[in-house]
Amino acid sequence: MPKLEGGIRQNRKPRGRGIRATTGCLICKHRHVKCDEAHPQCGPCAKGQRPCVYAPQHSPRRRPARQESLHAEASTGENAAIPTPTPSNSYVPSAGTESSVTARVVPSRWLELSAKDATNANAEFPLSPPQLSRNRIETGENLRNSSNLRPHTLKEQESRHAAAFPRGKEIEPGIVSQPPGTAPVATKTTSLWTSKYPIPLSNLEHYLFGHFVRITSKLLDFYDPEMHFATTVPHIALRNVGLMRALLALSARHLTLGESEKEQFAPTSIEKNGIPGRQEDIIDRNLAVEYYLETLAYLNKAMQYPLYARSLDMIATVILISTYEMINGSNQHWKRHIKGVFWIQKLQENNGESGGLRSAVWWAWLQQDIWIAMRERRRVFSLWNPKMPVSTLTAPELATRVIYLLSQCINYASKEEEKASNIEHRLDWGNKLLFLLQEWHETLPPAYSPLPSVSKIEIFPPIWVNPPSYAAALQIHSLALILVILHRPSSSDLDDYRAAQHMLAVSVSTICGIARSVDENDDERT
Repeated sequence: MPKLEGGIRQNRKPRGRGIRATTGCLICKHRHVKCDEAHPQCGPCAKGQRPCVYAPQHSPRRRPARQESLHAEASTGENAAIPTPTPSNSYVPSAGTESSVTARVVPSRWLELSAKDATNANAEFPLSPPQLSRNRIETGENLRNSSNLRPHTLKEQESRHAAAFPRGKEIEPGIVSQPPGTAPVATKTTSLWTSKYPIPLSNLEHYLFGHFVRITSKLLDFYDPEMHFATTVPHIALRNVGLMRALLALSARHLTLGESEKEQFAPTSIEKNGIPGRQEDIIDRNLAVEYYLETLAYLNKAMQYPLYARSLDMIATVILISTYEMINGSNQHWKRHIKGVFWIQKLQENNGESGGLRSAVWWAWLQQDIWIAMRERRRVFSLWNPKMPVSTLTAPELATRVIYLLSQCINYASKEEEKASNIEHRLDWGNKLLFLLQEWHETLPPAYSPLPSVSKIEIFPPIWVNPPSYAAALQIHSLALILVILHRPSSSDLDDYRAAQHMLAVSVSTICGIARSVDENDDERT
């Protein structure tokens, strides 16, 4: 055999870190800037007055002692609302526990997309220091220090400390080992991410909070008779910093949707615990973005706990963020967030029959997914099928059931199904959908019947149905019929053609008639 003359091969010199580094904050990565990885806020972000968001660590590698001490020291500061847990205190999934891995990867991927979107929210709306609210620049506040959610008294400080994910070993005993395929279970009744006392609110934040409870929540509670977003979510938000910031972001953005893009709120200057109140605060898009970015910074650390990824706090926060993106008009960002919320819902095993807030969030998410899917002619993300027969549903449940039927009709009209299905299959599927829609309509109680109205309009006469959610359900039913009829293969039967044309005419009359009965002043009276 020939001799090897090379001897021992020399090891290659390590590459420089630079942009190749896999660590660093998400903001610097997206801006292609070298990050010094300082905690809790890196140098470039501190210099540019930007929020500093780090991606959760997916591997349980041990942090170097020096970095650990620096991080622990930084976490004791006033700005560190949620200290990043050390790997020894984090839940480490056992080998083969797929659900545990999913609990860490799925929310983290969703957060990374949100952080990237936030750094470049809008080409016409750069997140640079000159765009901050005027009063916040005058007072010398930056994004990280601008929140009024910081404690001012000992009671408030203890409340904030309880919501700050303690670094001690209280986490490990609260999580017990679970067999593969099951969710981790907490042995303690109180969660690590909720505060003991209600979060203090400034005058401005109290105004935004009240606007959400009275007005903005109606966007999400439209089909929910229990009004979970107006009743349950505010109480959870009062003890969860991340959910509160998401709520304030959505409320502030909703206030700027009117004719003027800026609304001024001038509270009376009062003193609270010796701290003078502000002379004025501006409610504009900048304020909404600030709360939005603070929410992402909170989620960045909170998502490292698998139990949080399965909590009501988490799912309520992400649906508020998704709604924020919806009304903000960021179509591409919203589309990605809708898909991210889908995976989080799947992780939590939520569906339309889960009950309580989980069902309310699921139906709110499905409506948003339907809107995007219909515009893009794609299938909806949901794969859930209801188990309860339509004959056993209550009147409010019938309103949500027709939303599910609409999602199936959108699937039927999608480009994927038109290309993949043959004519016989599409005819059978279309007939099945028409049968389900007819079954739903025949099951309706008297509450869905039109009320008498006086009108001389001959074209599309008004149809008054109360409450509005039932009226909208009838419109959704008509829209679903139109989608099926227009995308169903035509047959040579003349009677079938006439029946289809009659259903189209009735459906259009129903949609337009109900729309005519809407009073434009209803929103002003609420």
